[in-house]
Amino acid sequence: MAAISGDQVAVYDRQLRLWGVQAQTRLLNAKVLVWGLEGVTVEVCKNLVLAGVSLTIRDHRLASAADVGFNYFLRPDDLGKPRSTCAASRVQEMNPLCKVSSSEAPVDQGTLSESVKGFDVVITGLGVLGFDFDKAAMIDATCREAGACFMLTVSAGELAFFFSDLNEHVMQERSAAQGAEQGGPTKPPEAETFSFPSFSEWLTCTPEMLKQQKCDASFQLIALFASFLRSGGKASASAASDFEAYCRDSAKCLPDVDGIEGGVKQAFGHFFVEPLIHVASVLGGLLSQEVIKAITRKDPPLVNSVCFNAHTCAGLVERLPAAKAVVKKRKAEEEVADVLDDD
Repeated sequence: MAAISGDQVAVYDRQLRLWGVQAQTRLLNAKVLVWGLEGVTVEVCKNLVLAGVSLTIRDHRLASAADVGFNYFLRPDDLGKPRSTCAASRVQEMNPLCKVSSSEAPVDQGTLSESVKGFDVVITGLGVLGFDFDKAAMIDATCREAGACFMLTVSAGELAFFFSDLNEHVMQERSAAQGAEQGGPTKPPEAETFSFPSFSEWLTCTPEMLKQQKCDASFQLIALFASFLRSGGKASASAASDFEAYCRDSAKCLPDVDGIEGGVKQAFGHFFVEPLIHVASVLGGLLSQEVIKAITRKDPPLVNSVCFNAHTCAGLVERLPAAKAVVKKRKAEEEVADVLDDD
């Protein structure tokens, strides 16, 4: 692992005080693939490059007027040009000490292993995958084989969601509690392992299951969106009526999401436009923090589904599927003692 240079110390002084030398060194040596410039991932690019993380921005799509209106790394002159190439140069300007590269390669299931090779974290937008949840599950499985973390973002107007899979993540240290005294004797940090479900496991969570688990309606909406598209539903705002019928007749689940007027029919169209800028900013900040935790192995991660609703100003976290209850085995001496007490 390369040491921190004098120039880097000058630039990252505040972060070195916050995270420590070891954590910052890991960030400087990390490589992250941002696959798809859309919604939340634009904010993630900004946050990570400022933290010292080197990025590869991959997107085969050309910049449209909607992209230029939302993505502050694009300009009107970029219309019709590859959005990844145009944005990468401006992301690079934010931190010349990082390496920011771009790729215009389309999504190819036959080359997924090569696509994620060498990256510590892969962050994917659903739109660049053609709203194909099964393709996202394939990328997640490939990341698991390669030892990389996987994160997926989905947004819908005032809602924004991300899934994270850090596989078997070992947290090696925690930040000191705010206001804690510094310099006193401290115990060596205890490692703690967090087991993350795969995205394929996440897809087994039906809307009905989430309803029974009393998950917030926003998670139910995301699950319905995935279920509808995987059942052959059209990934287009024009299919809103079909989506409503699917929720009512097939899934038998019509969640009432705070802030979304017009029910699931109105909500469906929001999946195909960029989220509100403040929504992307908030969730992008949360997602960036999770990337930093994954790389530095510092502080407990959020397992594994996060949804932010701007209407309620609340960010909710759910582990999906829910963890199975662990039955603690008792020692024989304890069982004998209970029998004697009963006698």
